[in-house]
Amino acid sequence: MTNSATASTTLQTPPAHGARRLTGPPGVWFYVVTLGAILLALDANSRDSFWLLLITAPIWLVLAAIWLIRFGRAVGENRGRMSAPHWARWIAIPLALGLVFGVTRTDAVKQARFDLSRGAIDQMAGDVMAGGSLDRGWVGLYNVGTAERTANGFWFVIDDGGLGRWGLAYSPEGEPKESEANFDPLWTGAWFEHLAGPWWIFSQGWD
Repeated sequence: MTNSATASTTLQTPPAHGARRLTGPPGVWFYVVTLGAILLALDANSRDSFWLLLITAPIWLVLAAIWLIRFGRAVGENRGRMSAPHWARWIAIPLALGLVFGVTRTDAVKQARFDLSRGAIDQMAGDVMAGGSLDRGWVGLYNVGTAERTANGFWFVIDDGGLGRWGLAYSPEGEPKESEANFDPLWTGAWFEHLAGPWWIFSQGWD
């Protein structure tokens, strides 16, 4: 009688909810956090933000560690027997992170942000060169920071990490030339790299 009651109790006891969550595939919130981490990484890469990268890297490491622990437990508990949809939900996370990591090793994201903003910044350039204001806020996908006129155009800062800053310079007459007003004792002279048309990338280091 006792054995029957014990067996009945065992059959009626469902797996603990917490255990199911630990051995089941990633849920909605894990995907939401992963998407947020991916967007942070793409933003940091597209504007070479060192400080944003310092914030993003630990988030990626924590996500990877949690995924690895949960995946290992799920495989062990289920002895590798999981449905195809469950396998897909598990594998989607490292595939997405790996793809983004690979893309951020190139200039593709930075170039895409520039291309998507090209119409807006070209319009801004025409207005500024005609004597318009340099105070702009968001232009395209860029939050225009410090903006200054140069000897043959203007430039604006996209990211200022404290030890260095970079941005875009507009110069319809060849390489940008700094004016006396551009010199700041806190920064070295600017380095320029041609991007497209009259647009150049400029960067400065802390002096």
